[in-house]
Amino acid sequence: MIQSVYSFFTRHIYLICQLSGWLSLYVIIAIAAWLRVTFTPVELLYALVLVGSTGTGSHFIRQGFKKYLRRKTIWQQVFYLSVCSVLVAAAATMLLVAAVLSLAHLGVTNPIPAAQRGFVISVVFTGNFLNMLIALLFWCAVYFSFSKVRQLRQTSELLKSSKLDALINQLNPHFLFNAINNIRALILEDPARAREMLARLADMLRYTLSKDDNARVTLNAELTIVSEYIALCSIQFEERLRFTVDAPASCQQALIPKLLLQLCIENAIKHGISKDITGGNIELTISCRDTMLDIIICNDGKLAPNVNGQGLGLQNIRQRLRLLYPDCQKAGLTLRSENQKVITHICLPLEF
Repeated sequence: MIQSVYSFFTRHIYLICQLSGWLSLYVIIAIAAWLRVTFTPVELLYALVLVGSTGTGSHFIRQGFKKYLRRKTIWQQVFYLSVCSVLVAAAATMLLVAAVLSLAHLGVTNPIPAAQRGFVISVVFTGNFLNMLIALLFWCAVYFSFSKVRQLRQTSELLKSSKLDALINQLNPHFLFNAINNIRALILEDPARAREMLARLADMLRYTLSKDDNARVTLNAELTIVSEYIALCSIQFEERLRFTVDAPASCQQALIPKLLLQLCIENAIKHGISKDITGGNIELTISCRDTMLDIIICNDGKLAPNVNGQGLGLQNIRQRLRLLYPDCQKAGLTLRSENQKVITHICLPLEF
């Protein structure tokens, strides 16, 4: 229920704000008129004509701005809003003058002598025109500010999305080259397994290059692609590559950045397992801690002192974490060496 109300509000936020704003102005004018000693009920009708026509005019100002001025310079936009405010305020006040004269002519209100019509028109027009012009200029300032804030937010989101796409799609060509060559060699030895590995490679490519809108995927989906990657690497390393996973069921639906685990495992194989002729172990441990998700990758090997965790793959991961979790200071990646093992620790906000 709450979600449906929120969804309705976000879809119709302009209409809700527009109606609320002009209705509030009408109520203020109506109360001010009612408090006067000379108040007559017909003044409520006059206020409705004035505020209603001004509010309708503001809607057409917005439509013109969206259609013709959105991509123009700021000065052109300000000039458009200012001129339209003057014209709409003048038109709304003229409608009010017409309503005053018409009701007086029809006998609904006291008749206006011909000699005083010019004075009445001048008084009605001047005061109400200035009031509506001020209201419209305020409305234009608020609308202009919100439109610019929304434009900046959209630009920021687009830039962030493009950066994430660029980082996600940094697929290691060296891995592809090795995988294809290994599968080609396997065709003669074990055709059935070669077909299986080719299907795994296709799944990996489809997952990696898919253009969906989700920068995050479930842990379960990421673990599936990691198993595909390990299977492909096992063609080259065979028994030299030993991989274990400890991921409790309670964490399986947690959201993590796409390809995060695959890039970390790739880094562990490239800088750890492949450096030792006997290979080694890679242990992936995942746990939930309060509001955080801990990912620990432990692999046999040594941390090169001149690298210190600044390789391209790790820089890629750190950039993505900064983009995806700008408000979480605990989110990040650390790398350390301990007892002939390299430990990669990633901390993420726990999201489902």
